[in-house]
Amino acid sequence: MISGQAQAFCASPLQRKGHNARERIFVTTDPQAVILTIGTELTEGRVADTNTSFLAADLERRGVRVSHALTVSDNRQEIGRSLRFALEDRPALIVLAGGLGPTEDDLTAQAVAASLGLEMKRDAAARRFVSEAVREGELKPYQEKQAMLPDGSEPLRPAGTAPGFLLRSGASLIVAFPGVPSELKAMWEGLFAHPEVAQIIQNARVRYRDRLNFYGVGEPRVGEAAEAILGKAQVAVDVSICSRRGEVLLEAVASRESKDQVQHLIANLRERFSDFVYSAGAEVEAVLAERLRIAGKTLAVGESCTGGMLGEAITRVPGASAFFLGGVIAYSNDVKRTLLKVRQETLDNAGAVSEPVAQQLALGVRALAGADYGAGITGVAGPEGGTPEKPVGLVFICASSDGGDIVRRFDFRGERADIREASVTAALHMLLEKLAADGIGGGDDAAPSGGEAAGAGGASGDQKAS
Repeated sequence: MISGQAQAFCASPLQRKGHNARERIFVTTDPQAVILTIGTELTEGRVADTNTSFLAADLERRGVRVSHALTVSDNRQEIGRSLRFALEDRPALIVLAGGLGPTEDDLTAQAVAASLGLEMKRDAAARRFVSEAVREGELKPYQEKQAMLPDGSEPLRPAGTAPGFLLRSGASLIVAFPGVPSELKAMWEGLFAHPEVAQIIQNARVRYRDRLNFYGVGEPRVGEAAEAILGKAQVAVDVSICSRRGEVLLEAVASRESKDQVQHLIANLRERFSDFVYSAGAEVEAVLAERLRIAGKTLAVGESCTGGMLGEAITRVPGASAFFLGGVIAYSNDVKRTLLKVRQETLDNAGAVSEPVAQQLALGVRALAGADYGAGITGVAGPEGGTPEKPVGLVFICASSDGGDIVRRFDFRGERADIREASVTAALHMLLEKLAADGIGGGDDAAPSGGEAAGAGGASGDQKAS
């Protein structure tokens, strides 16, 4: 049985049309939570909501299951309506993020008070927190606003200038934070020292979970295999699978008493898809970084259509300076020629978007930086610039070392951002493949040796050369 319970990870495709997974109920007394993020900038798509993903992942890790995650605009009626909806199921915890600032559109405290039939009162401790934060003597009226809380609230010391607050409503503990992600995160950890929150966590059951990341195999195949392996097992296992730029991410979760079912599933999937599993949950750039560090090898990259995104992905990994020497964004043909020594005759005959140019970018940046490994990327990211011979989405990537070069063509689909992101993911996996070919890799985070398809589109035409 596979149920779609792990909302914090992704929805289970085995519950979608076309899969005949048998429905069973996962009976649990685990405390549940609702997350409510507030801000018109979120509902209009101007700012990405990173608070929900942070909160959901951390609560799940602590054994608190998120039943709903809602986002509403800076509107008192909408905030109140969403809060009342959240209270209907009597969750142990309701987390609000946003709307606690000093401006007129920061309405969370007022909306909570109105929804619960409470008065707004100036809280002495909250006022002291604001005064200590601003350090400007007398508080201005807009700063005094941040000390006004629903009657009965307990203020939380701010990481910026906006205090949070806790408020009990029946079976639910409401906790409100400012929406600035850095402030929320700074205040979040301290929340669990509060006796009421600590009691919620004490009642939680941290579930056993395991993950596998795949590259080069489709989501349907992985989903069908997981369903077949679990078969008619009488133990509930929650399996979530999602696809991302050619990668397939699987998470299996069960009670700790049933962890053997998860282990059985993961072991069988590892064996069945041994050519495609690249990690037990780690991101591909982290796997690449670890292998380069252990081997004492260095890397440099030459990028055209990705404009530095490959270098950025690599340097997201802490300690990347131990192996990453640098990169060149060779967008123009002049830079390709002068810095990375791409030959003019190659540009004239094959064009800037071609296998030999990708290879020469990788070789050139290796030589320039003195690196053991190099990657070269060139392509047509769109939306303009495509031709019938070289359409938008055509990308060539090379992974190079003294042991030889791998050059591959990709035909990605999607918008410009999709094509560029898929190119970066493909390049990282090709570098893993190159390391494996050179005898570097293995262990629990084994790199894939090949694939059926890659990225948003597919790969075709392997070329290996010295």
